[in-house]
Amino acid sequence: MIDQYKHQQLQIGLVSPQQIKAWANKNLPNGEVVGEVTRPSTFHYKTDKPEKDGLFCERIFGPIKSGICACGNSRASGAENEEERFCQKCGVEFVDSRIRRYQMGYIKLACPATHVWYLKGLPSYIANLLDKPLKKLEGLVYGDFSFARPSAKKPTFLRLRGLFEDEIASCNHSISPFFSTPGFATFRNREIATGAGAIREQLADLDLRIIIENSLVEWKELEDEGYSGDEWEDRKRRIRKVFLIRRMQLAKHFIQTNVEPEWMVLCLLPVLPPELRPIVYRSGDKVKVVTSDINELYKRVIRRNNNLAYLLKRSELAPADLVMCQEKLVQEAVDTLLDSGSRGQPTRDGHNKVYKSLSDVIEGKEGRFRETLLGKRVDYSGRSVIVVGPSLSLHQCGLPLEIAIKLFQLFVIRDLITKRATSNVRIAKRKIWEKEPIVWEILQEVMRGHPVLLNRAPTLHRLGIQAFQPTLVEGRTICLHPLVCKGFNADFDGDQMAVHLPLSLEAQAEARLLMFSHMNLLSPAIGDPICVPTQDMLIGLYVLTIGNRRGICANRYNSCGNYPNQKVNYNNNNYKYTKDKEPHFSNSYDALGAYRQKRISLDSPLWLRWKLDQRVIGSREVPIEVQYESLGTYHEIYAHYLIVGNRKKEIRSIYIRSTLGHISFYREIEEAIQGFSQAYSYTI
Repeated sequence: MIDQYKHQQLQIGLVSPQQIKAWANKNLPNGEVVGEVTRPSTFHYKTDKPEKDGLFCERIFGPIKSGICACGNSRASGAENEEERFCQKCGVEFVDSRIRRYQMGYIKLACPATHVWYLKGLPSYIANLLDKPLKKLEGLVYGDFSFARPSAKKPTFLRLRGLFEDEIASCNHSISPFFSTPGFATFRNREIATGAGAIREQLADLDLRIIIENSLVEWKELEDEGYSGDEWEDRKRRIRKVFLIRRMQLAKHFIQTNVEPEWMVLCLLPVLPPELRPIVYRSGDKVKVVTSDINELYKRVIRRNNNLAYLLKRSELAPADLVMCQEKLVQEAVDTLLDSGSRGQPTRDGHNKVYKSLSDVIEGKEGRFRETLLGKRVDYSGRSVIVVGPSLSLHQCGLPLEIAIKLFQLFVIRDLITKRATSNVRIAKRKIWEKEPIVWEILQEVMRGHPVLLNRAPTLHRLGIQAFQPTLVEGRTICLHPLVCKGFNADFDGDQMAVHLPLSLEAQAEARLLMFSHMNLLSPAIGDPICVPTQDMLIGLYVLTIGNRRGICANRYNSCGNYPNQKVNYNNNNYKYTKDKEPHFSNSYDALGAYRQKRISLDSPLWLRWKLDQRVIGSREVPIEVQYESLGTYHEIYAHYLIVGNRKKEIRSIYIRSTLGHISFYREIEEAIQGFSQAYSYTI
């Protein structure tokens, strides 16, 4: 549908019978109104033309060939008269054949039929509004029992039955013959209701505002009663309160959307456009006709509905039980059309194949919405497997060369012509095909000013699609920073992502201001950080910072020789190491250099010189060992740090005991904090 703001949207909801007729009906020049499907036929077996008033009727749904009616005539060029819009002989409108994709029809049901979504859904909307058990409503819909009409003002036989059981028992000999008299049919039609028609009458008599008021009063009474101490009674009261809240919310929703409750019971059944339930003819195959399952389900509804209409016309001769049984068959046919598995086992054809109902066509990953509408292919998009890109920034993603050149091809061609590198589009495409160096230079320039959108299906929340700054990478996979995977609910075990290119300036501005990954760090649902390390990142951090578990005492005072001393010779003047001591480094760069030269490992204990203004001394901690040198200097060795002082008891330097893994982790955190501080000061 198209709303008043010219925005295309799709909405599923209840509509009135008048609206269904307005969608389907056509007024012919002779005054005839077409739109009702009355025959289960599709195509004539000899002429292969649609049957009149059938499921593929050209009068109802439009011509198969654009501008050509069922007779083979075409509209005269320039004719704008209303009568000339339709064929005078067959009544087919001279319009484009694409009308068969959206022109609907309808089936006028001989008896009302409840919509299975609103009767058997959880929670059941019909049972909620009527405040009746679902099993009793199902028994009423399928003709298992009857009840007195609520519209009757005076007491009826069925209502008085529970009050005067003894008197009725004495009158059984006179009541039984009454059921066989002609007057019983009139009595039954006036006083007894069954089937979906009874449900429709009850829904039509509801006042939604009174339901809200009564439910609110009852809820307040239950709230004032409090807890009784009886666990079973308290549980029943709690369930009743939840039910009342749900009932009030449902009634408010009906009022706000201007929907009448009786619309949940169908009197007119819409018929889908024929292009959405096609019949395909094959010439070289054994099976010449391949049809949609929905056509077969529509045929079943029409056949049973026509049989019921015939019985109702001859109601004087047809037994009441036969009419009720036929109404039940119509209800089951409508249920099967809407939801094949609503009554337990799904309906099957002669080859034991399950029919696909409207619910099966719509719902699921391969349904009409997720696959056809949301999952359809669009221009300026691509798809590939995602792999980890730990060298990328949080707002960056790596695009393969093949995808990038396809996405930005038109932009590259424009810049090639603007910079006079080529004279026309054909030469520019040839340069791109030959992968000349200037193409990659221009591509990188274009990508620097153009974000891309990454989407992982299913897009269940806002963070399922985010914007990134693209960079060129080798290979055929999309590189992604591991911290943004939680927002997409993705991992690197073969997941795929789609990349889209925003074209308009409004879309690019929205991507930069609202959708960039570094601007979506918190969960929109609960507000917790969503870009946190998980899985293999936590394992990597654990391995990086695990250190040496033996401790300083085990290394320095191992008299039993259980732990071999490290025997590595270091020629760097920035640290000193002897046989019984661990290496000393003046800064972290020297430690990283020694690691690159494979002189130490990630978990090798070492001493790193620390800044004097960042004290690590504990007030109550005593040194494990104090070493004095001949020049008066001394070394106070603690569990995790070392103090070097002179003869004046002044601290010259401090060394902390750490590992290269801890140093690398600290450097990453320090650089991140510095970058954040610079960015924050820049924004201020």
